[in-house]
Amino acid sequence: MEASPVTGVRLSSVVPASVVGENKPRPLTPMDLAMKLHYVRAVYFLKGKRDFTVSDLKTTMFTLLQSYHHVSGRIRMPENDNDPSSGLALPYIRCNDSGIRIVEANVEEFTVEKWLDLEDRSIDHRFLVYDHVLGPDLFFSPLVFLQITQFKCGGFSIGLSWTHVLGDVFSASTFMKTLGQLMSGHGLPELVYPKTPEMTSHDHNDEAISIKKIESVGNCWLLANKCKMGRYVFNFSLNQLDRLIAKYTTQDQPLSEIDILYALIWKSLLNIRGETNTNVITICDSKRSTTCWNDDLVISVVERKDEMIGISELAALIAGGKREENGVIKQMIKEDRGSSDFITYGANLTFVNLDMADMYEFEIKGGKPDFVNYTIHGVGDKGVVLVFPKEKSARIVSVVMPEEDLAKLKDEVTNMIM
Repeated sequence: MEASPVTGVRLSSVVPASVVGENKPRPLTPMDLAMKLHYVRAVYFLKGKRDFTVSDLKTTMFTLLQSYHHVSGRIRMPENDNDPSSGLALPYIRCNDSGIRIVEANVEEFTVEKWLDLEDRSIDHRFLVYDHVLGPDLFFSPLVFLQITQFKCGGFSIGLSWTHVLGDVFSASTFMKTLGQLMSGHGLPELVYPKTPEMTSHDHNDEAISIKKIESVGNCWLLANKCKMGRYVFNFSLNQLDRLIAKYTTQDQPLSEIDILYALIWKSLLNIRGETNTNVITICDSKRSTTCWNDDLVISVVERKDEMIGISELAALIAGGKREENGVIKQMIKEDRGSSDFITYGANLTFVNLDMADMYEFEIKGGKPDFVNYTIHGVGDKGVVLVFPKEKSARIVSVVMPEEDLAKLKDEVTNMIM
């Protein structure tokens, strides 16, 4: 599919129903800045006609932004801000109620069901999510775009483009879940904001290997890749998962589905790239605490020993050999004081566990999505792998990789699960 099937694109803005941000600064924490060049992108598909309109959604968004007032803000740089009283040394969000963008579009040649029958799931994020990044007019760039696409069957998709400085996939899925709750007549949750980070400096000898320092990208917050990146979604059936568990676990060494799927992809890429470039992986989990921001992320690394080459061995290493790096990451970014930028996804081969993300809890007036697809935009050349549940406990493995690796990865994974 070369030409875009999306027509009739219309953009508008939605702001909070009343002034709530009061133009106050919301500090970005070091963990936010570790994610500043990344974007969460999601598409929710709902088949058949539903008992609400785009106008209903916009009206609900006015109320939602009363609680999520930081989402309506804009990025500010401390050295360029006209308000020196902020006292902040790092970029921050000016909560000025500027709003988010709503995109309305149509797909005339497809029903939702026919669209979901297409094998290439990368089309979801090419056409059904608005292609937004922060900058180059950084001060005026919205942090969130929401695209509602109507299909000819009466069904629709909701595409979310979410700036990662606002929070991780869990934050984005909670935002969507809350939108659905409001449209179904439920109340607003109370959000808990992280504390302002202390900018004290400490001597340390460690450097995090889960993130990569790069030169500052200036006012356009997007990583420039050295190679063309591609996306692919592997669907693992219940039968395939059962076979993998039976093949790679023993009574003496029980392993989770997640550990085995991580190891399967890791082993495949060891075969493709060689050992030198793939000896270290990064794993992103979530603490699932009372806040819903990047500070809830747990970022760990796993380093492969030379003798560990089998899937069972790699899975066991993943299960027991993770080393958390949050503290070192925070210290590195505090001491850098904004002079550089960092990437996390794709600095190493990066795995993201989305088991606890409540993406299928999105519900509007009793209707739940028929399919949900999440990915990360702005990924480094080593790639990212998202593992999340599908209906009835099957698994989806969403991969963003250099295209030359991706073609080989499909063959490697296919051979290993046969």
